[in-house]
Amino acid sequence: MTATENGLNGTRTIEYLAIPRYEGDYTIPPIEFSYFDISSGSYKTAKSPSYSLAVSKGDPSKSVASGYINQQQVKVEQDIRYIKTEKPKFLKTDNFFVGSWGYWFWYIIPFVLLCVLFVLYRKQMKLNSNIALVRNRRANKVAKRRLKLAESYLKKHDKENFYNEVLRALWGYFSDKLSIPGANLMKSNIGAELSAYGVDQALIQQFMTILDTCEFARYAPVESTVAMDQLYEETSEAIGKMENILKSKN
Repeated sequence: MTATENGLNGTRTIEYLAIPRYEGDYTIPPIEFSYFDISSGSYKTAKSPSYSLAVSKGDPSKSVASGYINQQQVKVEQDIRYIKTEKPKFLKTDNFFVGSWGYWFWYIIPFVLLCVLFVLYRKQMKLNSNIALVRNRRANKVAKRRLKLAESYLKKHDKENFYNEVLRALWGYFSDKLSIPGANLMKSNIGAELSAYGVDQALIQQFMTILDTCEFARYAPVESTVAMDQLYEETSEAIGKMENILKSKN
C-alpha cells in the first residue's frame, strides 16, 4: 500500500485452496467489484476473467491437501471432531422430570410448610385474642422489668421511687397472674385467690409482709441501704417461688 497525491494505491492478494472431489470440466465464474471513479465522477465495475479447469482422476494415495496444512492449522475440537472410542452413555428419551417423584416432591414440601405455618399462625392468633392468658404469661416478665427499674433506684439510694416500683411490680404481677383488674386488687382477695391456686400460707404471708413494708417505708424515716437490699431479694425470691408453683399446677 503506497500513498500518492491521488490517494492510496496498492494491491491485495487472497489465496484460496480448491480441492476437487470429482473429475470433469469446471468453470470458475468471474468476480465483480464496484467502485466510484473520482476522475469520471461515476460508479464503475471491474470484472475478472472466468477460468476453465479440467480435472482428471488422480491417485487417492497422494493427497494434495496434506501438503497445504502449513497454510492454515486445523483447530482441534473446533473444526474437526475426533471419533470417540469410549463406551457411549445413552439416556432414555421417555425420562422426563415433569411428573417424576422429584417433581412432585418440590410441590408437596412447600405445601406442607405452608399448612404448618398456617396452623401456627392460627394458634398464635387464638392465644393473642385471649387477653387474660396473654397477661398471665407475661406477668413474670413485666414484674422482672419493674424490679430491674427498682434496682436502679436502689443503687441511687432513691428510697421513695424504689418502694413505689416494688409495689408496682407486685400489684401488677397479681393483677396479670390472677386476672383481677387493678381497681379491685386488695390484700384480702389476693390472699383468697392465691389460696385457691394452692399457694401455701407461708408464701402468701411473705407477699403480705412485703406489701406492708413497702407501704410503710414510703412514709417512714430514711432507712439503711441494707434493708432495701433485703427487701429487693425477698421480692424476687417470692415471685420466683410463685412462678414455680403456678407452672406445676398448669
